[in-house]
Amino acid sequence: MVEFLGWLGLLLLIGTLMPFFLRRLHLWQREVTFLARIHHHLALTCLVVLTLHGLWALNGRRGWGAWIHVKGEMISGVLTWSILLAVCMLALTSLRQKRFSRTHCWLVGLLVLLVFYHI
Repeated sequence: MVEFLGWLGLLLLIGTLMPFFLRRLHLWQREVTFLARIHHHLALTCLVVLTLHGLWALNGRRGWGAWIHVKGEMISGVLTWSILLAVCMLALTSLRQKRFSRTHCWLVGLLVLLVFYHI
């Protein structure tokens, strides 16, 4: 179940980033605007799913955190989740502002790198 939640969270993250990638690759079409409208909902769902993934991963078979300490992926997971939380909080605080912070975009780039390192 932990692996399933991890892969589901990755798919949600890819779905969240899809409007950005499609715009940069000049593949943006009117039919894809649905992804842009649900972008925030996908990001928050991703945060919830990956929080559950992390909590269940920390609760290993032999006690709290035993499985993670064997694999050595706890630090990268916690750091990746922290960046995801920062991205979501930054987006929620600047949701109604006309000028959007570029820090959000830089943190998402760092998030993508950390996700690939964690996987």
